[in-house]
Amino acid sequence: MPDELHTTIIGTGEAEKLPTEVAVVTDNPMVPSLVVSVVNPIVAIAIRLVNVFLLTFLGILTGAMTTNVITAPDFLHLAFKCAGLSIAGTSLALIKDLITVFGKLEHKYPLLTGSV
Repeated sequence: MPDELHTTIIGTGEAEKLPTEVAVVTDNPMVPSLVVSVVNPIVAIAIRLVNVFLLTFLGILTGAMTTNVITAPDFLHLAFKCAGLSIAGTSLALIKDLITVFGKLEHKYPLLTGSV
């Protein structure tokens, strides 16, 4: 059984009052200690965007290398074209994340939006 159980949460609401890392240590060897890391919401969104960009880039680049759908004189030009195409998917992910964040804020502050 693991000695520590690690988890990460986004620092919003009450969680933003926590320090960067909190550990709850247990004396029972059958119960693991809990280590909670708190991440700033901006950092969490940035990490998600980099992840989406890299996954999209890898998928487009793999498809482009195995077919001739995207033409390029060499690999570097092909990589730049695929990176440019990956920005579109990353932009959609940013919009989706912002909708999620502002949706949560609307539920947290319903009087500010007029929806009671």
